[in-house]
Amino acid sequence: MFKNNVLQYKINRGQRKDDFDRKAHAYSALKKVGVIFTIEDLKKHEAVKDFIHALESDGIEVKALAYKPKGAQNFEFRFDFFEDKDFGSFGQVRSHRILSFLEHKFDYFFCLDERLNIYMKYLLVNTRLATRIGSVQDNKEDAGLLELMVKPSTLGSTEKLSQDILHYIKKISGND
Repeated sequence: MFKNNVLQYKINRGQRKDDFDRKAHAYSALKKVGVIFTIEDLKKHEAVKDFIHALESDGIEVKALAYKPKGAQNFEFRFDFFEDKDFGSFGQVRSHRILSFLEHKFDYFFCLDERLNIYMKYLLVNTRLATRIGSVQDNKEDAGLLELMVKPSTLGSTEKLSQDILHYIKKISGND
């Protein structure tokens, strides 16, 4: 698909141009974080909600954006979402939700997908300043999109991935 080729080109170009000073923050000092994920099933949806609730209960402002693949069910309208049609044929963003989301200055930027699709990669490359955190990636190019990768103790479980991410960022910053 032509659109995917253009998006991949933009991702590759964005990785080469990434000159932002990304740094770790103490968990207790986090003010605003971004969360991205792909809508898959109700179990994942609940895990994402629990992750966001844990962050918010610690006084952290959370903005979330979900990718809704064609045919996927949106279980509730708690999260802003985008679809394939929100990217044009030449990879241009057509959604104000995506543009607005990327304008935020996040301390941390969490991706709760174990495998990165083209849209998650685009969002990771285009976030600014935030430290990008997600699941361990198999290939070098995808691994380069994240500053901190966590291998979930149970593969295929967004709940375990999100719990492990929280555990490690608290441990790293001395808040364990």
